[in-house]
Amino acid sequence: MTRAEYSSITPSDAQVALRSYPRRYAALLGEPGTEIAESAAQQLGPDGVSALELAVESIRTWTLLGRALHQIELTEAPVLHPAVADPELRHWDQPTREDISSVNEQIADGAAELADTIASVHGDRWSRTGITAGGGSITAMSIVQEAVRVGADNLRRIERTLAALR
Repeated sequence: MTRAEYSSITPSDAQVALRSYPRRYAALLGEPGTEIAESAAQQLGPDGVSALELAVESIRTWTLLGRALHQIELTEAPVLHPAVADPELRHWDQPTREDISSVNEQIADGAAELADTIASVHGDRWSRTGITAGGGSITAMSIVQEAVRVGADNLRRIERTLAALR
């Protein structure tokens, strides 16, 4: 889905979505510790990434976006990393060396932390803006909508990746 398709998401919608992601990711990744699930989750799919890499991408992106949201909440016009507004700039240099259990824990923690951050923002604070390094800007609400989009898109990509490996 495109960013525009997420533009109607409200903060309460985002909290519900984020709190549902741990269950939804865990259901797709499979039973932790089983050889079949662990192997499938680590195999590269047609897009050249594994299901676990996609899940970790969500976690890393939520961390980036959560920090940006926190900065916007606390600081007037903070300067944010350009990857906050541009998904094409989100490149994670660290390879994924995780198992399903570890990734499920990180997803649960990351989604809950971001949902709690969203719950702490009120009223006109949603229209506050951060400036991205190199030009551009992004609102607190747009950051939240991006977090939901990334979570949902990666769920779909994980599903496609695992289906292609069957």
